[in-house]
Amino acid sequence: MTNKLAMWLNAEPKPMTKSAFADAIKVTPGYVSQLCGDAPPWPGRDLAKRIAEVTNGAVTPNDLAGYAEAAE
Repeated sequence: MTNKLAMWLNAEPKPMTKSAFADAIKVTPGYVSQLCGDAPPWPGRDLAKRIAEVTNGAVTPNDLAGYAEAAE
């Protein structure tokens, strides 16, 4: 499974630092690192919504929950 949040944060050019992202979604940089890991914790509904807002929809709650995109 691809971690879309990690991909978004590591894109070139970088959209923002992990620290700035953590501030924007109101968590610690360490928690952002956990979210970017191979087995991320489920962030909860409110945090998932903030992540979607800060990433302008590039990372959705479904992405964070591990749901694959539907095949067309």
